[in-house]
Amino acid sequence: MKTVFFGSGEFALPSLRALADRGVSLVVTKPDAPRGRGRKIYPQEVRLLAEELGLPCEQPEDCNDPSFVARFAEQGFELGVVVSFGVILTRELFEAPTHGCINSHASLLPLFRGAAPIQYAIKEGEERTGITIIKIGETLDAGDILLAEETPIEAGETAGELHVRLAALSGEVLVKACEIIESGAASYTSQDHAQATRAPKVEKVDGVIDWSRSAEVIALLVRAMTPKPGAQTRLGAKRFIILEGEVEQDLYGLGEPGKVQSGGEEGIRVCTGKELYRIIRIKPENGRNMTAGEFVRGHPLAPDERFG
Repeated sequence: MKTVFFGSGEFALPSLRALADRGVSLVVTKPDAPRGRGRKIYPQEVRLLAEELGLPCEQPEDCNDPSFVARFAEQGFELGVVVSFGVILTRELFEAPTHGCINSHASLLPLFRGAAPIQYAIKEGEERTGITIIKIGETLDAGDILLAEETPIEAGETAGELHVRLAALSGEVLVKACEIIESGAASYTSQDHAQATRAPKVEKVDGVIDWSRSAEVIALLVRAMTPKPGAQTRLGAKRFIILEGEVEQDLYGLGEPGKVQSGGEEGIRVCTGKELYRIIRIKPENGRNMTAGEFVRGHPLAPDERFG
């Protein structure tokens, strides 16, 4: 089946690798772009993998430009596969292949439509998530469902760890989806739009810790924001990123939210709106990742020290 693959970023790589032997005739990714403070131009990971696999790759400035769409439509693609592309395709583009375009989305749709389904699934305390294959339509992430496969969210799993697992699962489920379409047995089911929830792009401000919330809510936020953009808090004039921690019972419940109850090799216990949050790993904003014990040895905590 003559397939075109649209994707960018690390999440798309396992899917492209899984589909490479199934007739991927063209890979479309974003242009190489500057990143970081130095604004150095970095190559798109998808382009590098396409070159490794010997697949032709294009990086249009705008894949919805009429000239690209016209040339695209002439190539007789049978199926388009979209994975973490980050560009909304026009109808002219997504209807050009014989079987249209399908998208691999990292949630159990209609839950968590949007750019950050992995972070929101963890932040909201979901116990399971998965990959959903939908037919692309004009409304973002609202297309009819071809196939879905779920997986549990493991205890303590961060967004970064879940991202890796779901990226691998995406490749497996897309292979199944392509086999179904190629066999002529594809059957699509409408989403229950009344059950839809949103997962917009996560910004740095979304990671700011509110210590008046419960320790459980804070623990979920830390996992959801790790590794990016990071769960942030202040201690005095300095900003820190909390990388790992655990909920502990607060036997007395007398501390103010954000106040340090104790700090040592076993962690930094911080009072919250309910129970304690024990920081296990912490990172100064422009410093290195360290254990709480390492941090305390280098930054002795005063009795009235307070985060937030």
